[in-house]
Amino acid sequence: LPSRPCPVADSLDLFGDRWSMLIIRDVMNGVHRFDDLVRRLEISRATLADRLRRLVAAGILVTAEYDSGRGRTRTEYRMSASGWELRTVLIALREWGDRHLLGEGNEPLILVDRTTGHGVRLQLVDEQTGGVVEPRHLTHVPGPAFDRRDELADT
Repeated sequence: LPSRPCPVADSLDLFGDRWSMLIIRDVMNGVHRFDDLVRRLEISRATLADRLRRLVAAGILVTAEYDSGRGRTRTEYRMSASGWELRTVLIALREWGDRHLLGEGNEPLILVDRTTGHGVRLQLVDEQTGGVVEPRHLTHVPGPAFDRRDELADT
């Protein structure tokens, strides 16, 4: 497989560092204000400001103004629609960490369906049949941009 273009590498360029993923996790979980993020993550203000700028510029977070109660308008951070799509990435990381780092029975949180209360987990699903696909049965095939990459290299 070619090393570029690579959506994994390109995604990691946007949000692949430790702090960005933890900021995304906390904003998804309702921590929206700068000072609250500093306290919760124990991150330096400069590092947080840098990561928030990058995440907003990438369209993962959006800003909203709020009144601080002291006559001052402040900024808080919310997930954009594309940012919310990262939820499955975080769930996959949590599931892997539960299984391989913490071990069964040591999970700090369990993900459940809000309606039924039943535990849930990520699955790969066949687009046509809706059947579950085992990860060991996956392979890559050329996509629409695969041939164009070769054309661009020739110019």
